[in-house]
Amino acid sequence: MFHPVLQRLLKKLELSADSAPNAKAWARFLERVDRSYRDNDQDRYIVERSLEISSDEMRDTTRQLQSALEQVRNLSLTDELTGLRNRRFLNVSIPDDAALVIRKYRTQGSEQRVSTDSDMLFFMVDLDLFKNVNDTYGHLAGDMVLSQTGKLLVACSRSTDFVIRWGGEEFLVVARQACRADLQFLAERIRTTVEAHRFDIGKDKPIHLTCSVGAAAFPFMVKWPELLSWDRVVELADLCLYAAKRSGRNAWVEILPTSLISLNELVSSLATHLPELIQKAKLEVFSNLPPDKVLFQ
Repeated sequence: MFHPVLQRLLKKLELSADSAPNAKAWARFLERVDRSYRDNDQDRYIVERSLEISSDEMRDTTRQLQSALEQVRNLSLTDELTGLRNRRFLNVSIPDDAALVIRKYRTQGSEQRVSTDSDMLFFMVDLDLFKNVNDTYGHLAGDMVLSQTGKLLVACSRSTDFVIRWGGEEFLVVARQACRADLQFLAERIRTTVEAHRFDIGKDKPIHLTCSVGAAAFPFMVKWPELLSWDRVVELADLCLYAAKRSGRNAWVEILPTSLISLNELVSSLATHLPELIQKAKLEVFSNLPPDKVLFQ
């Protein structure tokens, strides 16, 4: 045990080996201070002052380390080109949001579930024919298009939503604390915003592009909110995206379960049986396109 005076001082300064950047070096320093207390009490003021200075230096070092670690963490969660969050950020952040959504559904009545902002909406967005931009105008022009697309999606979203660079020309917009009744409106807003934009590619004239959007709400089935995990709902949004692209692009597609679908059908591989479930009216398709023009195969 350290000298009683030293113990009181450490408690007052809220210092411990656990909070030191170098715990072993800090412990050795304290041992030297403790010997000074025991062997030379008349120099206590000098020793205490030395300890206070050392504690200030330790706190400064700790703050610098924490700041550096936070910068590294932010860089690891950010897409370098667009400045948007990346897929790693999604995997870190979304599980807590998904757990909150499920808790809300556990505590709310069925009528409240529709009227309150308890849902999480996923929009998978892909630029149509983006490869043509790189092939025709070069990769620098392609990078400019991607950067502008990120800004457009942020403008379509709320400050509390996530806009993720999914990879390549794909983006994922996550509307948090949202209402599934707004999903189609938001999907159309994304589609028309990209369609109306004049993309500056550093040439004499801007270019026009369109996008395709696949959308899905979490929970997928309000009756069984825990049945499909959030990442499986993202996969459903991705399937809807590819249906939009197969159906002619510049479109959004959403699928919803109907009351005819069974528990077993939901937990099975929806990707494999999607066309069959749609044909049997167990899944319903919504789109800005006519329903009979949406192709899942």
